[in-house]
Amino acid sequence: MRISTAQIFSRSTENINTANSSLYKTQEQLSTGQRILQPSDDPVGTAQLIKLDKEVAKAEQYQDNIDVSRRRLSLEETTLDAVNLATVRIKELAIQANSGAVSDNDRQLIVSELDEIENQLFGLLNTQDVQGEYLFSGHAGFDAAYSYDGATDSYVYNGDQGTRSIQVGANTNIISTDSGFNVFENVASQLTLAPASGAEFSERVITNFGTFEAFTDSRGPAIISFDTAAGTYSVEGSQGDPVFSGNPAIALTDISYQQGDVIEFEGVSLEIDNPADGSVTLETDTERTNVLNMVHQLSAALSDTDTVNDSLGSEKLNEAVNRALLQIDTIENKNIEVRGSIGGRINTLEAQESVNSEYIIYTNEAQSAIRDLDYAEAISQFTLQETALNAAYGSFAKIQGLSLFNYIN
Repeated sequence: MRISTAQIFSRSTENINTANSSLYKTQEQLSTGQRILQPSDDPVGTAQLIKLDKEVAKAEQYQDNIDVSRRRLSLEETTLDAVNLATVRIKELAIQANSGAVSDNDRQLIVSELDEIENQLFGLLNTQDVQGEYLFSGHAGFDAAYSYDGATDSYVYNGDQGTRSIQVGANTNIISTDSGFNVFENVASQLTLAPASGAEFSERVITNFGTFEAFTDSRGPAIISFDTAAGTYSVEGSQGDPVFSGNPAIALTDISYQQGDVIEFEGVSLEIDNPADGSVTLETDTERTNVLNMVHQLSAALSDTDTVNDSLGSEKLNEAVNRALLQIDTIENKNIEVRGSIGGRINTLEAQESVNSEYIIYTNEAQSAIRDLDYAEAISQFTLQETALNAAYGSFAKIQGLSLFNYIN
């Protein structure tokens, strides 16, 4: 078999280039610390690494979502705490305003402070997060949660009932904001009396909201029946059972009545103009309102109360304060409920954050097992390749000096 000089040079150059390439690749592996430098180095391992990279990216996004949720929930918790402090102060002012030692003029000073608290609450309920979204507007994050409607002299909720959830784990979603509808729109409105039939009231005062509400819940709407010929009235529950009143309590059956007389029972005090034969059914309006309207109505009631010139002024004042105190109890209970829920969600975020961190660590370990270089093996390989390259250089130097002319000389 003949081997030409060109073949010798070509094959030697090819071998040297191959050895150089192998040595360079090993040197690059040593410098990067990675076994897989390109997909062709390990196609199966590369596919696994791509999948694991996606898993790490998702877990890191969950961690970012946890940070966002924690900021929002912490802001909401702080805001609700401020709302609670404001309602506590409203309760103190309401009780103070109902004191016999406070004059009508002094009561106007209380009204001034209530108006300031009203403005403070308006700002709190329209709190915005760092992204400029209103915290309590539900899904309508860029619409102010509350606005004042001058036509109805009341505050209106502009958001919706939605809550925004954010994914913080593979199978875990957390509510990151609460709807103002759920938090603030759950306050019983002014409990009022309205005759379903019969004559109109000239005066109607609920002297004890709790008592009257309990009566209505258990026995249904009260029914007042009049007998104009006998000049009497009777009060019954919705099932026809007699209602008792007074001390000692007597059944309100065939009680003498004249125009201007006051009918009192179960926390209600009222007069009926021009009663006619038949019955008057007392319906109660339990429409819901919000914390802003509560303080607004209390302020207006205290401002309009005249305990000097109005014979029922004290009773009206007592009614307004009792109504506000019941509403404040509802507000405080809801506030506590929501803040408790926020605390639970923050604890869930912390637990999920720990789970995500562990998952990222374990996934990175799996990536390391596939991608990272075994330095001991690589250094041995590098030494072997270096020796082979030196041998190739040395042998080529000897071979290139072999020729017939050199032999003849």
